[in-house]
Amino acid sequence: MPGPNSSKAPLFNGETSELLEFFEVFEDLASTYGLTSADKCKSLVRYVDCQTKRFWITLTGFESREYGTFKRSILGQYPGASKGQRYTIRELKHIVVNQADSDINMEKELMHYYSQFQAVAIWLISNNKISG
Repeated sequence: MPGPNSSKAPLFNGETSELLEFFEVFEDLASTYGLTSADKCKSLVRYVDCQTKRFWITLTGFESREYGTFKRSILGQYPGASKGQRYTIRELKHIVVNQADSDINMEKELMHYYSQFQAVAIWLISNNKISG
């Protein structure tokens, strides 16, 4: 597994909405490296800050090295984490208003705006927050 400071390392930034993505990246790496359940428990806490690590190692599943239980215990501590990334109409409006204040002169600028807009708009449509 990559070291915690490696550019290839998964990183949990403390944001509840990013927790599922963190687990996805971690589990992909763990699978690539053939980690056992016990190895996953031990390795997972290497990719969080010290305060989070101190908290997570107290949760059910860590000491017994049962990764599935440990993951469920972690997710249970972060309300809304199991829903993953969530967006609001306000965030979409913010993206549009910010872009309206500046010209798009290069393809790179257009792609940056499009990628921000698309991610939020598709989520809002998929979750019936706005209509397509």
